[in-house]
Amino acid sequence: MRINAYSNTQYRASNYQAQNNSSNPSFGSTAGNARRAFEWLGEKCNIQSNGSLTRGMFFAVGTLFMLGGRFFESRDNDEKREVVTRDVPAVALSVAGAPLINQAVAYGVTKKTGIPIVTLGEKKNLWGASFSSQKQLVDWYSELGDNALVNFSETVNKHGGNLQKVFKKLGFTDKLAAITGAKDNESILNAIKEAKQNDTEAFKNLEAAMKSLTKDNKLLKAAKRNQAYVKLGGIAFMATLLGYLLPRLNIITTRKKYQKKVEAGQMDQATFEKKMMRTSPVFRVSSGVLSFHKSSAEKTFKNLLSMVEHTDSNK
Repeated sequence: MRINAYSNTQYRASNYQAQNNSSNPSFGSTAGNARRAFEWLGEKCNIQSNGSLTRGMFFAVGTLFMLGGRFFESRDNDEKREVVTRDVPAVALSVAGAPLINQAVAYGVTKKTGIPIVTLGEKKNLWGASFSSQKQLVDWYSELGDNALVNFSETVNKHGGNLQKVFKKLGFTDKLAAITGAKDNESILNAIKEAKQNDTEAFKNLEAAMKSLTKDNKLLKAAKRNQAYVKLGGIAFMATLLGYLLPRLNIITTRKKYQKKVEAGQMDQATFEKKMMRTSPVFRVSSGVLSFHKSSAEKTFKNLLSMVEHTDSNK
């Protein structure tokens, strides 16, 4: 037997909401700002799906913990200067410099050769470009599926390539000429689409040729070669900058500073030599002879390899 049977579902729901609201009192703007700051920090600390840190977090960790520790543990102002002029650029290059250099050079190579090795976004310029991977190039330039000719042409046009040049690299100049004699991308693309709509024999021939492209075609080989040259060039540039130019700058600066003290009698020659032994670039010129320093080279190139791995992992 049920006495005074009624539904209290709505009452319980509203009561729960009231209790829930009252259990989260406001502590003012200070607590709100702290919470937002904590949420921002948590977002920046997120690990990406491929296991790597975000660029911002990588820069923060490198600057605060590695460079910060080295800076405050420096024995004198010379070592502090070395951290600022040598180590800070190294971290900056690893976070942003390396991809930006690759991006800029790859964009220039794309414009020069007409073969895209960059991916362009909404901005069809350098700032909207990103350096394409070798896998991306394979997808663009080989084993094309249905609607191969139109899709290929639109891809080349979208990412800043030159249709006339890419068809020439493939050896399809005559087949393209059977469709159109136009020179610019838009005219060529429109002519291809019109030939498809009219189902012309010229379109069928070029379409069949595009579908038969394998992974050893000349266009893909050229694109992969250009991509590899850009990456190797970036590594060589950073190796020269970090392994020789910046350390050499520190040596010259330190030498000038203490040479004046030696000439003024404020420092003896032994102390001067000891000061000058603390920095050792990969390559050093002494008495006109270029010498190679293995230990410095190993350290420099290990840093470069980790830099490249970090750059690749953020793609």
